[in-house]
Parts: sequence; structure tokens; C-alpha cells
Amino acid sequence: MNKIVADIIISNAQRIPGHPAVIDQGREYTFLQYATRVQRLLDALVQAGCRRRYRVSVLSRNCAEYLEIYGACELGGFIAAPVNYRLTASEINYIVDNTTPSVLFYGAEFLPVVAEIRTPGTLYVQIDQGELPEWAVPYAEFIEGGESKIPDKLPAPEDPVYIVHTSGTTGNPKGAVLGQSAQYGTAQVISDAAGITRDDRFLLVQPLFHVGAKFLQLAHHLQGAAIFIQREFNPRVVWDTLQKERITTLQLVPTMIEMLLADEFAGSRDPARVKTIFYSTAPIRETLLRKALSVFGPVFIQQYGSTEGSSISNLTKSQHRPDGTAAQQRRLLSAGQACTGVEIKIVNSDGTVADAGEPGEIVVRHPDIMQEYWNDPVATAESISDGWLNMGDIGYLDEEGFLFIVDRKKDMIISGGENIYPREVEIALEQHRAVKQCAVIGIPDERWGEAVCAFVVLSGECVESELTEHCRTLIAGYKKPKKIHFVEELPRLATGKVDKVKLRAPYWQGQQTQVI
Repeated sequence: MNKIVADIIISNAQRIPGHPAVIDQGREYTFLQYATRVQRLLDALVQAGCRRRYRVSVLSRNCAEYLEIYGACELGGFIAAPVNYRLTASEINYIVDNTTPSVLFYGAEFLPVVAEIRTPGTLYVQIDQGELPEWAVPYAEFIEGGESKIPDKLPAPEDPVYIVHTSGTTGNPKGAVLGQSAQYGTAQVISDAAGITRDDRFLLVQPLFHVGAKFLQLAHHLQGAAIFIQREFNPRVVWDTLQKERITTLQLVPTMIEMLLADEFAGSRDPARVKTIFYSTAPIRETLLRKALSVFGPVFIQQYGSTEGSSISNLTKSQHRPDGTAAQQRRLLSAGQACTGVEIKIVNSDGTVADAGEPGEIVVRHPDIMQEYWNDPVATAESISDGWLNMGDIGYLDEEGFLFIVDRKKDMIISGGENIYPREVEIALEQHRAVKQCAVIGIPDERWGEAVCAFVVLSGECVESELTEHCRTLIAGYKKPKKIHFVEELPRLATGKVDKVKLRAPYWQGQQTQVI
């Protein structure tokens, strides 16, 4: 029988009830205490009218309650639909409207946004203390009303458990539906790759609305390891926590690694207890990786995957050989080899399988990919065919099965670990009165990996700062252009489409990672 993520909560409470499960700013819960709180929250949700497959949304920074909400959904058969708090009110409203949650949990700091998007028929629960509106209930009171009991019937392996939204090429996010057994399988793959044990102590610094953070939380709780929650990334706090809490594992995006190494106290810190650092979401510069290896040692695991595809490939600790042979050093630029149970194909434009070293579209097949895009059968059919998921990336496999990512089929920009689609930015720019035409690309950035760059044809007078501030009112701050070029016209292909390859070429020439 296939395992489900709900089994993790029940099993840990029974086999290691007194072992620490969640530590959040002085609050510590054992696995039995964590399971008890999850069960009480689940019962409170049932009393509030939630039933299987009902959606439950969360708009909050990382906290113990966030994991309890996830856990109640996992145990009760509800679907957790986390929301990226960095988005604007209109972007958040689109996601909430797409999933129509029965309950929305939110942090007090996001009350203005929630008040703006609030709709009848949804229950609003405020997680932390602060001004409480008359239409919301406090989390502490809500969970207090529930009983601690395991449901009579657990979710089925194929039942959906999360809807995680990813950016779309048209600017509208798509909700990837992830299943119970698939997420258990993802946790197992990650746990096996890193050799996670009950004695590990994981520092969770990535936001829990990202699947990367959720995947790693599940992988550690699968083995009974403790989770230390950090509200948001702060390099000084991370260094202090590594020391104080004897952290053994953590997950970082390349930008975080760079900020850690740049901290003025980095040289005086001892990371000796750290045995595993997962890094993912964006390409890492070879010079940065080599510097990180010199500070932390051979503890790095690169993960390649996606919300839709889960874990696809790993570059393991032993494969990080900065002083190895030429072939071994070259692999530092790869995404490693396929995870257990994962098939990877490189497909040419005519549908044939590419030869070793030949770039093409990356498609993958394994039991843990997403089920569908929520309420979007067209996008689902475009992404999944005969069980094969199109990753949307261009890459190649070498003779030994190492995967190299050389481009993105779509125009997505990855800046500081966040996915940004140019069309989102273009739509925002086009709403300004003085913008006639525009095109957005990603350009290399030493700190963030990539930065948003816009080319704008004006129909009236305007300055760069005015456009930047205009974008800030429509899209999340990290999506606004970092650089704007005013041009007379945009280069175009014979089809009339903007020639973005020509726009990118001067910036990416000579770069190790080519985004053209």
C-alpha cells in the first residue's frame, strides 16, 4: 500500500513522541505535541464546515502554525493552498479567487491585504496577535475549540494535498495540484539522497509557500528530525542559529549562500556541525560554489526540480569535486544525475530523443509529478503527455547521464530564487500612459543571479524612476525592472515577435550559463 504524508504525523507521534519536532522562536513542540495540535486544528476545521478536498489557504511568514495548518490538511484530506505574501493584493486576489478557500489563515501584518480581498463565505483566522477585525477569529481560540483525535478515515494515496501556484507566461499563476503519495515519495527521495536521520536538526529559512521548503520539511520529519523555523532569511541570524542550535542541515538558494559568505562575521563562525546544505532554484556561479565549498567543506547537494516535477536530479556531495579531474570539475556546472525512479529524456523539436550532448527540451517521468493544474485542463495537457512532464527547460545529458541546463524554453527569469515571467512585467509596464511598446529579459547579476531588464519604446515623456515606481504598484517589488533602456524600436523576427535572443546576446556573451 502506498504511503501518504498523513502517515508521517501519525507515525512520529507513536514511535518518537518525546523527540523535538518543531522549534519556533522559543516555542518547542515534541512530535506528540505537534500531532495533538494538528489534530485539534483539523477538528476545528471540520466543525467550521471543512470537508475533504476543501481548500485551506495560508498568507503568512514562516511559523509553527504554518506547519500545523499544512498538517491538518495532510491528515484531514483538505487541500492546503499557500499564498506568496510577497505578491501584490491583485496577484494574491487572483490566487485566492482561483482556489476559493473555505478558510484563510493570515498573519496580522497582512491584515490590510486580507481586508481588501475579503469575500463572503470564507472564514478568516488571524494567526498571531494584533488588531483583530470583527470578521476574523484568533488562531489560539480557533484551535482551542477542536478535539485531539485521529480521523476515522485517512486520505487516499491519490488524493490531492497541496495546490502550489507558479507563475505563468501570460502573467496569471497556475496552481499545481500535488498528491498525498507523490509528496511522500518526494520526501523519501530527498531523505535518501542526503542520508537524513533522526539526529539531524534542519534550519528552515525558505518561505513555506515555496515547495522547496515544504519538500525539505517533509523529508526531515519523515526521519523524525527536528525543524528549526526562521521567519525569513537573515545571514547574521543564520550564522548564530547554526552555532546555538547545532544545526546539521539547511537549504539555501545561491543568493543566500552569497549573503552568508559576505557577512562580516562569517570568518569567525564555525560551521563544523553542518553536514548537508541543499541548494536549488537558480544556477550558481562556479566561483561562488568553490568559495562555499572552501568554507563549509563537501556538504553540498544540488537539487534540480520544480513545483510540477518535484525532485528530478541531484549533484551529490561526492560529485562536488572542485580539485578533481577536468570532467569532475565540469560537473560542477551540471544538475547532477536522475534521482531514484526518475526518467529523463531530452527531446528534439521533432519529438525524437536527442543524442548525448545534444540540447533539447527536458521531459521527465516518475510517480511523483503533479496531477494537474487546478481548473486549467488546457495548461495540464500542454505540460503532461503520456505521463511525461515537460520541464520547460532546455538541456542535455552527457555520456554518463549528467544533466546540464543550458536555457529555458520559456522566458522565465530567476532572481534571488524567485521565478519572474517577463510577460508579467511587460503587462505592468504597458499600463503606463507613456509606454508604447516594451520587452523584458533577464540579464546576469552578481548578487541575484539574474536581474529584470526592460526595453521600452515611449509614446510620451517619462523617466526610469517613474516607470519603476509604477510597476511597484502593480506587481511584487522583486519583479520590477532593475534596469530600463529607452529605445526607438524593438528588434523583431519575421513573424513580428520581438527578437529577445538579440536583446539578450550582449549581456550573456561569455557567461558560463547561457540564457539566450
